[in-house]
Amino acid sequence: MWYFAFGSNMNERLFRERRHMTPIETRIARLDGYRLRFAVAGRRSPGASARFVELVQGIDQVAAGGRKPGVSAPADIVEAPGEHVWGALYLLPFRKFVRLDASEGRQYAYLWVDVEDQDGQTVHALTYHVPYPAPEGRPSRGYLELIRTAAQERGMPESYVAFLDRVEPRP
Repeated sequence: MWYFAFGSNMNERLFRERRHMTPIETRIARLDGYRLRFAVAGRRSPGASARFVELVQGIDQVAAGGRKPGVSAPADIVEAPGEHVWGALYLLPFRKFVRLDASEGRQYAYLWVDVEDQDGQTVHALTYHVPYPAPEGRPSRGYLELIRTAAQERGMPESYVAFLDRVEPRP
């Protein structure tokens, strides 16, 4: 199954060594009509019902997977006409995807997308996104560096690397 990674899972070392993933094939790809953002883990945007926030707050703290709820800002994507997100496209055996899925926690939902690889081929892939309204935040310096390094090492367009260079980490 094809998996589109736009956050720290783009990082080759992290994906293979820490996550123990062995893709059958790896490409770079572009997702059109979306933009990269960093969603504050464990926080809901104003307007989310208090009951809903209370109900899932405990889940967030367990599912954050080492992230600090209310502080950490993992990568996310949101619809944005005319914009795009670059990432790594991995062909994974289903059993590896199940392992990856277990490590991502419950803060994400599945999203099927069509991405265009570096050869112009359209590939139907699964990715993750934050399924509830969450305020935008600033990622940690280390997390952002994993993403920047991956974009450079994978040969993503200079304009996208420059975009990542303009993202400000939290102090």
